[in-house]
Amino acid sequence: MARRRLSEAIRWQIIGMHATGASFKAIGRQLGYHYTVISRLVRKHRQTGAVKDRPQSGRPRVTSEREDRAFLRIIRREPFSTSTVLKRAWLPNRHLSTRTVRNRLKAAGMAARRVIKRPRLTDDHKRRRLAWCLARQRWNLRTWRRIHWSDESRFLLHVTDGRLRVWRHRNTAYTPRNIRQTVPFGGGSVMVWGCISHDCKLDLVTVRGNLTGDQYMRHVLEPVVVTHFDNHPLATRPVYMDDNAGPHRSRAVVDYLQNNAVTTLPWPAMSPDLNPLEHVWDILGRRIQALQPPVQTLRELEAALHREWLQVTREQIRRLTGGMRRRVDAVIRARGGFTRY
Repeated sequence: MARRRLSEAIRWQIIGMHATGASFKAIGRQLGYHYTVISRLVRKHRQTGAVKDRPQSGRPRVTSEREDRAFLRIIRREPFSTSTVLKRAWLPNRHLSTRTVRNRLKAAGMAARRVIKRPRLTDDHKRRRLAWCLARQRWNLRTWRRIHWSDESRFLLHVTDGRLRVWRHRNTAYTPRNIRQTVPFGGGSVMVWGCISHDCKLDLVTVRGNLTGDQYMRHVLEPVVVTHFDNHPLATRPVYMDDNAGPHRSRAVVDYLQNNAVTTLPWPAMSPDLNPLEHVWDILGRRIQALQPPVQTLRELEAALHREWLQVTREQIRRLTGGMRRRVDAVIRARGGFTRY
């Protein structure tokens, strides 16, 4: 905890109180300082006749408080700038070091942290997201549990994290043990389709090549979705959710779903934070990366994805689908903007 600095007025007040006969502890109790602070100040006044701090060692500050405030305004406008860029934008005609910039950032409580990435939202996207959530703000769990959430996701064979760091000595960057080997395009990938609801989890489907409308109908909708929905009476038939990807909105797919009495949930664009299945993909990705030994081929990756999909429990899914009201409320509070989901 930073120590409270004594203003000059308080210091002269302490000197005056001590001159009237008050003890160090009595003055400390009244003003809220430790008695040793009071005694050091009185001793300094006796020796120098002044109460100001003595000149301290160290390099004097090269910027004023006003310039520091201007620097903080620049940070708020350009939070992604490097210290070198900030130095040029702050005081271009002053000789400053990047260390000074980093010191000011540290003093302001700022540090370089991981950037959160989200889809780009236009004003129209925000309006549509807000309208969608307002229309469903009062839905209860009985309504949400009818929704079957679907999505596709692509998993790389070799994931490269751009934030990876290595502990090493100077001039050892090219030592073999300090090099992270990579392959083009992550060594290939596997795309899968999945679907969950509050009460069930459908089979995971591997998507071969690029997903098309015809492939979507033949390999996903017909054998998995429609078959599952036909097991429900019309009165309690679920509602199917998919996003606005091109294959999902082709005329053939829309007609197929209508002909098979599959009711779909209208979906606002750029809204992965409203789909709880996105978090299941994150669970699968973390488990795949934690496998020992790691997967080496696309066939092994595909098998691991199907195996880990089966290991996702109903309790994990219900924690996600049961929080839909919180997701909706978060979008409403953000007026259609970004949320923490």
